[in-house]
Amino acid sequence: MSIEQATNQWYVDYYSKKGKERNSLQNPEVLFQTLAMEAAFVRATYSIRHDFRRAAVLDVGCGGGGGGIDILPDRIEKARSLYPHIRFIVGDAGKMDLPPESYDLIFESTMFVQITDNTLAKTIADEMLRVLKPGGYVLLIDWRMPKPGDKRYKALTRRRLESLFEIGRTCQIVATQKGALAPPIGRALSKYLPACYFAVASCLPFLVAQAAYLLKKA
Repeated sequence: MSIEQATNQWYVDYYSKKGKERNSLQNPEVLFQTLAMEAAFVRATYSIRHDFRRAAVLDVGCGGGGGGIDILPDRIEKARSLYPHIRFIVGDAGKMDLPPESYDLIFESTMFVQITDNTLAKTIADEMLRVLKPGGYVLLIDWRMPKPGDKRYKALTRRRLESLFEIGRTCQIVATQKGALAPPIGRALSKYLPACYFAVASCLPFLVAQAAYLLKKA
């Protein structure tokens, strides 16, 4: 099975089990999870020393939005219909047909947690660094805790992050920001007690299962 087929099957299995509205903002379980993720993203960008108006930005695994590369053609077509002014590419993130050192900022959201093959994950991380300019940034928003008993997920722990991106040699960690709560808890709070969501995240930080990591290339 190719990477494209495996990725497509992952999404087919996921949404057939969870329902097509699982991650839609129309689902009340999703709203505060998304707000927490976006807040972490914004806080992490405070440490970026680039002019965003002129920066070249790449979103790896962009899905149906953002601006970048994704291996699933239907998701790219959706992205193109939503954002016709942005360039989208159907391609393999492990061998991107992009020139070296051409981007100021590379973004990834909840992609590495789905890649359980460490060799493939390292190949993608290496490609991201290859097309990143010296002094450029990688912004990763992913799950730092595993999903117990589910082998389809592999958390982007601090140790795994350091191994994939060669922290201390090729990159350094500039900022770490807390994102969404562990899904069972975060989704329940988002739906039933939204006013308590951020208070719980602040008072019980061990329940925060997502993190935004900002890396800077040497």
